[in-house]
Amino acid sequence: MSTRLDLVLQKHPEHEEGIRLLASRDPSGNFKYLDWGVKVLTSKQALAPEIADVLDLFHRFNGRWLGAARHDRVNRIGSDIYTYRPQDLASLRDKLLKIKRTTDSKRRKRERLYRIEGPIEADTVHDSTNLIVRHIKNKNASVHYGLGTKWCISMSREGYFEDYDTHNATFFFFERKTPVGDEFDKVALMVPRNDEKPETAEAFTALDQHVDMMALAKAYSSRVFDIFREIYERSERYPGSAIARVYAGNATQEQLEAVFASIVKGGSARETNSVLRAICCNDAAPQALLEEITRCAAALSIAALKRRSRWMHRRRDSDTKELTRAVIAAVSIHPNVSVDVREKFTKELRRRHVIIDTIHQKKDQGRVYVSYETRNGSHRNVRGSRHDRHYRHYRRYRRYRPRTVKALRAHARVLDRAAARMRRQAKTLQRKLTAAKKKKKATAARSKRSVRRVG
Repeated sequence: MSTRLDLVLQKHPEHEEGIRLLASRDPSGNFKYLDWGVKVLTSKQALAPEIADVLDLFHRFNGRWLGAARHDRVNRIGSDIYTYRPQDLASLRDKLLKIKRTTDSKRRKRERLYRIEGPIEADTVHDSTNLIVRHIKNKNASVHYGLGTKWCISMSREGYFEDYDTHNATFFFFERKTPVGDEFDKVALMVPRNDEKPETAEAFTALDQHVDMMALAKAYSSRVFDIFREIYERSERYPGSAIARVYAGNATQEQLEAVFASIVKGGSARETNSVLRAICCNDAAPQALLEEITRCAAALSIAALKRRSRWMHRRRDSDTKELTRAVIAAVSIHPNVSVDVREKFTKELRRRHVIIDTIHQKKDQGRVYVSYETRNGSHRNVRGSRHDRHYRHYRRYRRYRPRTVKALRAHARVLDRAAARMRRQAKTLQRKLTAAKKKKKATAARSKRSVRRVG
C-alpha cells in the first residue's frame, strides 16, 4: 500500500499535501481511489477536501440508481470510479448528493415511524449479575425493552399492547445482561388478571414461542420461582388499567374522561363501540360527559370503522344505530342524569321502539353493559344476542325484497343464474362420486385377483 502512495508522491511532488489528505481519507482502506483522486486534483477541477467528500459518497452509493428511472443508464452511479473523467466530477457530485438526500429523507421517516414519544414506564423486579426482570407499565416501555423480538406487543404501530391492557393483563420482561444468542435472551411473561376466570401466566421467548415455567427454570436456574412469587405479588398490587376499570364499571371520573379522550383521538377500532357503551354504565360518569357521548357516538363509530377496514362501511348504518340506541338507553337510567335529560332520552327511546321498562344494567364476565328489548320482541345487549342477529337478517331481507315488476324480473334472473350454477355443481359432484365408486370397485377386483393367485 505504501508503495502505491510513494509512487504517486514521486510522480506529483507539487501536490504532496493534497495527495496525503486523499490517502488518509480513502474510504476503501487500500488506496483504491487514490489514482483517480490525484488525476482530478492535478486537473485542477477541485481541491483535495472536495474530492475526498465525493469519494466518500461514491463508496457508499456506487451502483445505486437516481430516482425511479431504473432503465436509464444515465441515472445510474457506475461501480467503477475510473469510468468517470475528471471533467465529470461536478455531475457525479450532484447525482451522489441527490441520492444522499433521498436516503437521509427515508431514514428520517423511518426514525419518525419508530420513534418512542413519551415516558418509558417500567420497574425493576429483579436485578442480578446476569439477569434483570422488569415490570412493563406502558406501551413505550414494551416497545423499548422488546426491541429485537417478535412480540406483537413491541410493535409501535399496532394496538396489541392496548388490547392486553384492556383485558387487565400485566407484563414482565426477562432479559439477560450478557446475551448468549438463543431465544431466551429475552422472555415476556404475561400475567392475566381475571377474577371470574383465573388463569395462569404465559411466557413467550424472543421468537414469540410459547414455553412453560420449567423451560424458564432450565434457562435461568431455579431462582425464577422466587421471581415468580414477587411477580404475582406485584401483579396483584398493581392497579387495573383505566380501560379495564371502565369495563368493570368502577372507573373514576378522571379515568373515564381520559379513556374518552383517547377514543376521540383515534383509539382502537375494535373497542370504540364497546368502550363508549361501558363509559355510560359507570356511575362516576358526569352528566356533561354522558351528553357529549350521546352527541358524538355515531361519528366516532363511523371513524373507527373507516380505520378498521374498507368494507366495514356496509355495516356502518346498523352499527351506529345500535350504538346510539344502547348509549341513550344507558344514559336514561344513569344516576347522575337530571330528570329533564332523562325525560328527553326516554322520548327518544320510545321513538326508537325501545320498551322503557326492560332497560337494565348487567354485568357478564367482568364487563358492564346495558340490556333492553324492542317492540318487535328482539332482545338487545352489548354482545348481541341470537334473537338480535336473526332480527337483523330478517330486516335486511325486508329491506332488499323486490317490490316492482322490473325488480322482480331482475331478481328472478339472478335466481335463475344461481340455480344453473348449482345444477352445474351438482353434475360435477355426481361425476366425482361415480368416478370414486368405479375406482373403489376396480381396487376391490384387483385385490381379489391377487388373493386367488396367491392361493
